[in-house]
Amino acid sequence: MIITIVTTVLNGADYLRECIESVKAETPSGILVEHLIVDGGSADGSPELAAAYGLRVLREPKISLMGRANIGYRAAKGDLIGFLGADDMLLPGAMEAVVQAYRRRGRRWVVGGTRWIGADGRSLGEFRAPPQWMTAAAYVAPNWNVICQLATYIHRDFFLHLGGFDERYAVLADFHLFARALQQEPFERVARPLAYGRRHSGQFSVVHKDSADQEVPAIRQSLGLGEDSGRALRRCALRAWVNLRNPNWCRHKLIERARLQLGMS
Repeated sequence: MIITIVTTVLNGADYLRECIESVKAETPSGILVEHLIVDGGSADGSPELAAAYGLRVLREPKISLMGRANIGYRAAKGDLIGFLGADDMLLPGAMEAVVQAYRRRGRRWVVGGTRWIGADGRSLGEFRAPPQWMTAAAYVAPNWNVICQLATYIHRDFFLHLGGFDERYAVLADFHLFARALQQEPFERVARPLAYGRRHSGQFSVVHKDSADQEVPAIRQSLGLGEDSGRALRRCALRAWVNLRNPNWCRHKLIERARLQLGMS
């Protein structure tokens, strides 16, 4: 089996070496891991760094982030395709856990958990994979994404069947893709974290949070999952599950929110 990990990068050299080396360290028996880099026109040596490690590098300087993700997923050689940001890292044993979950029932996509860290590497808590009972309607009920892209692996044929990332959504195309996937079939859950996700002020989702907030209701509407009498109940149920299962992550989020409200950096 081949697994491809796509990394889109734009001037990400500060963390890219750690990202590449975390993937290089994964050598599970019987599994070939391809790491594909899609560069958006970096001027800091990011594509040269990736090429020096022997990785395939696609250069797409005039394409949006989601456009580059689509190019990478479609160019992937893998049966299963995942994503890592240039500032993220794969956890040891992740690929074996993904393949075991995929082979368990043959479901065409697999979702695991994420360990969040700060720019300096300090722990920000673990976020577990969402519950198996979560429907598409429950998934889109909150105004934030509970399926982490860097802990999600999708079969190439299923990705193509879904039409890939909808580039109309500049920030939350992954949220839209996963909601469409859930409308068709459930994911296979991995009860362990698969990657380190790094949160910092330059992170794409942080920089573009206002745009993301505007895209969520548009995505709900496009999927026929807009406002209804049950949305509040679904939102509360999913939020309760997240808070109970991810106490350290929740604590760090509350601290972060308080610091922002107090004007602290």
